[in-house]
Amino acid sequence: MKNHITIIFLFLIMLSSCNKNQEEKIMPLSELQNEKVYKNLDSLPRNLELVYRVDLSENNLNAIPQTIFKLHNLQELNLSLNYLTELNHLEKLQNLQILNIGMNNFKTFPNEITKLKNLKKLDIWWNDIKTFPEAFYENNVNIEELDLTSMFEFDFSTNLSKIHRFKNLRQLNLGNNQIKNLNIEFDKLSNLETFGYIRQDKIDAKSIILELSKCKKLKTIHFSVNHMKVLPNEISLLDNLEELNLYENELTNLPNNLLKMRRLKSITLADNKIDKKIILDFETKMPKTTFIY
Repeated sequence: MKNHITIIFLFLIMLSSCNKNQEEKIMPLSELQNEKVYKNLDSLPRNLELVYRVDLSENNLNAIPQTIFKLHNLQELNLSLNYLTELNHLEKLQNLQILNIGMNNFKTFPNEITKLKNLKKLDIWWNDIKTFPEAFYENNVNIEELDLTSMFEFDFSTNLSKIHRFKNLRQLNLGNNQIKNLNIEFDKLSNLETFGYIRQDKIDAKSIILELSKCKKLKTIHFSVNHMKVLPNEISLLDNLEELNLYENELTNLPNNLLKMRRLKSITLADNKIDKKIILDFETKMPKTTFIY
């Protein structure tokens, strides 16, 4: 009897150790970016445990190659620009932190994604996915970056009202979608640093900026190609902003309140209608800010 108890005890210790090792394999995203990206599965090293990043974009894939599921330490997988309609067995890659499935043939959100508890960055741009399942909001609580650019069939009205449930969200891209109601609870996105909202046919810049002012960590805004005629004075409420992209709008002037933005490092004004003399005047008064025009 004692022998059986001892064996069970040792087994539990080993199991605990394995789980601990599994957790220790998860890299900070800043460190992960330093790892080699493998773009050809034929070039993988003999020791597959050393593979952390794989890019299989533009490979005419209809299914995920089986070799991928042997990469137990894989933490970044780019499957964009293929012909995928499903992600069978993807949940086996429990260390996955970054997943890009942009521009494929998905009609529904792959349920396998909801089982990736370590996922932090998800790019699903340019698919015909219509909504997120409730399990995505409940299970993928570590999401930090979400790219929903060019999601023409997506139900933004329903889903944007839930986005704040991703408490760690740092970056949100909603570009090239004609969103009638930007019903996001920005005051609950306390970690948001980057907001992308480009190529909108109609934009109420003042209202959006007032909402964004509730995000105290916001550093970057992309407002390019939005037919903006006026940059409202309320822009100065974004006092932590470092980068403002206003490329290809219809601006003819800049607000004096821009001078109050001491932390602003760069502002892109290319392809607007602002007289160069006006920009030069602001450049002189804001020597720490780079003006791109």
